[in-house]
Amino acid sequence: MSDVARLLPLASWGLEVMPKKLTPPITADFPVTVRITMAAIDYNSPVDNKKNPSVLRLVRLPSGASESSEDEEDEDEEEDEEMDEEDETAVMANTVVCTLSPTTQFQQVLDLVITPAEDVAFEVIGSYPVHLTGNFLDHPYDNDSDDYDEDDEFDEDEDDLDEDELDDEEIDDEDLRRRINELIDDDAEESEEEEEEEEEEEEEESEPEPEPKPAKLTNKQKKQQKRAAEEEAAAAQKKAKKADDKKVEFSKSLEKGPEATEAKFPTRKLEGGVVIEDRTVGEGPKAKKGQTIGMRYIGKLKNGKIFDKNVSGKPFYFTLGKGEVIKGWDVGIVGMGVKGERRIIIPPAMAYGRQSLPGIPANSELIFDVKLVNIK
Repeated sequence: MSDVARLLPLASWGLEVMPKKLTPPITADFPVTVRITMAAIDYNSPVDNKKNPSVLRLVRLPSGASESSEDEEDEDEEEDEEMDEEDETAVMANTVVCTLSPTTQFQQVLDLVITPAEDVAFEVIGSYPVHLTGNFLDHPYDNDSDDYDEDDEFDEDEDDLDEDELDDEEIDDEDLRRRINELIDDDAEESEEEEEEEEEEEEEESEPEPEPKPAKLTNKQKKQQKRAAEEEAAAAQKKAKKADDKKVEFSKSLEKGPEATEAKFPTRKLEGGVVIEDRTVGEGPKAKKGQTIGMRYIGKLKNGKIFDKNVSGKPFYFTLGKGEVIKGWDVGIVGMGVKGERRIIIPPAMAYGRQSLPGIPANSELIFDVKLVNIK
């Protein structure tokens, strides 16, 4: 396992990088290490009509390039203009991270770790904004405080105290023998008492106790029993709800896969050619963009081969409509209710397009059987 894999994710992280604008991934008021795992293009919000692909670059700045002091701001205007020109020419190496296009590639998997000590920023050259997602990490370099074991210091003080006391006390040999003999006598008396108590307990256990007659309950006791039974039932219902969140079983028709013989369900065609089939209508409010939702899913190719699934353990959580998943999911899950089951058929352009991934060939039509288990 790599050192990056051992780092603990703290929370989700996201950043919008607009074209021709340097955007730092970490702010000074929240200096926490981030791990960037995905870059996605926002092809619905172009900044011009040129429709040029967006090139995401990592711009490394010289240390201290972003720092300025209040005393320097009080200098005359000519010196300020010279310093600004030096800062603009101080930008160091520009590294291309990826190139995204609304016609060839919507998103790109990344694995970048950036610490607060790095002076870097992201820049987009092209017509479309790029959204970066990932996690804040619990990185050891983020903690500047010195570790210090108070217990060790306390133990050292106790050891010094005990040594001082031993040095100051002088134990007489006869007094020591007398104390040892007293301890031996006390232990012998305690063992005899324990044996007598054990014998009495055995005798009491051998005699069968008469069964107590059921006492007549008062109205107050009956109410207490009823309240306890209601609380126990509520706790059992809550436990069952948690169990449902940990493991969700799909309907048998969904588990069989797309090639299985099954009843036809009404279908709807959505944006980009995405087709949905509602197998089970959910409960309560419907999922909409901007909400964080928890999902179970089975992902299959057109030939029925499963390439990914989440049917037990922690559900898969993401923010709907924010580009954290493929476009077909953002479009196809809107309108589902809790416990609702749906089949989503996604054409290549709304999935991974020409990109080939492990278990997913290029230009693959994807079929997802999904179940919504939670809306936060």
